Amino acid sequence: MSATPSLVCLGNFTIDDVVLPDGSERPGCTGGDALYATLAARPWEPSSELVAPVGTDFPDSIVAEMRRAGLDDAGLARRSSPTLHNRVEYFANGDREWTLFATEEEFDILSPLPADIPPSYRDAKGFMVLAMTLTAQQRLVADLKANTNAVVALDPQEDYIKGNEAALRELISKVDIFMPSAEEVVRLLGTSDWSAAARAFAAVGPKLVVIKLAGEGALLYDREREVELRVPAFSVADVVDTTGAGDSFCGAFMAAYLADRGDPERAARAGAVAASFTVAGYGVDPLFKADPAHMRRRLDEWRP
Repeated sequence: MSATPSLVCLGNFTIDDVVLPDGSERPGCTGGDALYATLAARPWEPSSELVAPVGTDFPDSIVAEMRRAGLDDAGLARRSSPTLHNRVEYFANGDREWTLFATEEEFDILSPLPADIPPSYRDAKGFMVLAMTLTAQQRLVADLKANTNAVVALDPQEDYIKGNEAALRELISKVDIFMPSAEEVVRLLGTSDWSAAARAFAAVGPKLVVIKLAGEGALLYDREREVELRVPAFSVADVVDTTGAGDSFCGAFMAAYLADRGDPERAARAGAVAASFTVAGYGVDPLFKADPAHMRRRLDEWRP
């Protein structure tokens, strides 16, 4: 039986074709929110694990690299469908455009089910529910809140928001931590007043709201303490590929938050540090190669 992890990241695997603003392309980058988040979490919670379905064409080399990194494969639920395939195009103004080469049904099939969670994982201190279909997130959050005592965090998926605003608000009311991006806030609330948005989300139920603002850092609102904080992004000289930066932030934030529940600001700084490693290369390669001690040292030595 697998050991009980401190944090479980629930999401998916993808194969991403990345197009940069200068037109250069990097096809076939292995990614997926679960992998980014879990690798980013492990410097702060080394027992962090993932639960994510594996498609029929998922590279064996990546599974082997995950094992070398110390990840358990108990959460790799097998599916009879190909791995999710995306095209991500970045523009000079900072915008990005995702093209998903999968139907909503295929996306849902390749999202984790409650039954995919190994029994030993259910005693984890925290669960990070990453972007996937809305129905998959609803199933997971309902199960985790009913059957565990863990801290449950939610990262929504921007594409399902239109037409599902009421259902998403209901889902937000059930989680402990809500971690939307700026784009998701605008789509859901129609505002870029991040302070007001954070308070609006907190009023629905979450104890902590963390709005990810990409290069501008993050805004945190702690409902119980009525405290708002701004945390800057960690400055990086050469940004290669921002795919997975938000997922990395989420994973590292949750790991550091679970390690020290009294310090969400430090958790957000850990998220920013993890993202700074992610953007230094393509796909998850920078996180596989990163020295956990180096990541922790970057946080300790950071003087914004």
